Amino acid sequence: MHSMTGYGLISHQSKDLILEIEIKTINSKFFDFIYKSNLDSIMVEKEIRNLVKKKMIRGKVEVTCNISIKKKQERKINKKEFIKLYKEISGIVTNEKMSKEAILNNTFLFYDKKQNISDKKIPKKTIIQITKNVIEKCIQSRSEEGKSIKKDLTKNINQISKSLKKIKKIEKRRVDKKRDKLESQIKKIKSIAIDEGRLEQELFYFLDKIDINEEVVRLTKHISLFNETIDEKGVLGKKLNFISQELGREINTLGAKCNDFEIQNLTIKMKANLEKIKEESFNVL
Repeated sequence: MHSMTGYGLISHQSKDLILEIEIKTINSKFFDFIYKSNLDSIMVEKEIRNLVKKKMIRGKVEVTCNISIKKKQERKINKKEFIKLYKEISGIVTNEKMSKEAILNNTFLFYDKKQNISDKKIPKKTIIQITKNVIEKCIQSRSEEGKSIKKDLTKNINQISKSLKKIKKIEKRRVDKKRDKLESQIKKIKSIAIDEGRLEQELFYFLDKIDINEEVVRLTKHISLFNETIDEKGVLGKKLNFISQELGREINTLGAKCNDFEIQNLTIKMKANLEKIKEESFNVL
C-alpha cells in the first residue's frame, strides 16, 4: 500500500553548477502535474512529466528543477551605470553633508547583478537520471506513509468487526424478546374475529422490518473484502473508497432497523470508525 503523500530531494553538484530537483506529492482524485524550473527546455519538462506520470500514477505532483552557479562569479563593474550614478552623486554631495567616499563604499550599486548561466549547462541525460532517483526517493516516502495508513485502516476495520460481533449476540436476544412479546399480543386478540390472512401478512411485514440478518451478512462480507484489499499490491485507493461506501450503507440500514439502544450505540461507534477509514482511504494511491 502506498500513500499519495510523498517527498524527494536530490542536490547534484558539477564543477560550476548545482542542480536541485525536488518532488512533492499530495492526494488528488486524478494525476495533476506542476512543473517549476529555471531551465528553458520544453523537451526536458515533457520527459520529466512522462516519467513522473508512469511512476506516480495518481495524486498532485509538484516538481521543482533549478540550476544555480556553484562558485561566485568575478564581479564586474557596470561602467555605464557607474558613470550615471557618479554624476548624480556629485550633484547630491554638493548640497548634502555627505562625502563621495561614503556613498562609494556601497559598491554593490555598481556591479552587474545578473547571474549568467546560459553558457553553463548540465547534460539532459544527467537531469533525467537524477529525476529518476528523486522519483524513487519519493516513492519510498509514499511507501513508508502507506504502512502507517494501513496500520490505521486495520485498526478501525477490526473495531467495526468487533462491534458487529457484539451486535450478533444482542440480536439473538432481541429477536427472542420480540417473538415473546408478539406471541403474547396474539394470544390477547385470539378472542376477536380477525382476518387470518391479513394477520399473517402483517406479521411477515413486521418481522421483515426488524430483521437485520441480511445487513449483518453483507456487512461481514464487506469487512472480509476490505481486509483482503488492504493486503493487495498496486492502486487500491478507489477500491477502498467504494467498499467504504458499501460499509456505510449497511451500517446505516442496520441502525435504522433496530429500535434497540445497545445496537444503535454500537452502530454509532461503527460510523465513527468508518469516518476514520474514509479519511485515510482518500490518501491511498
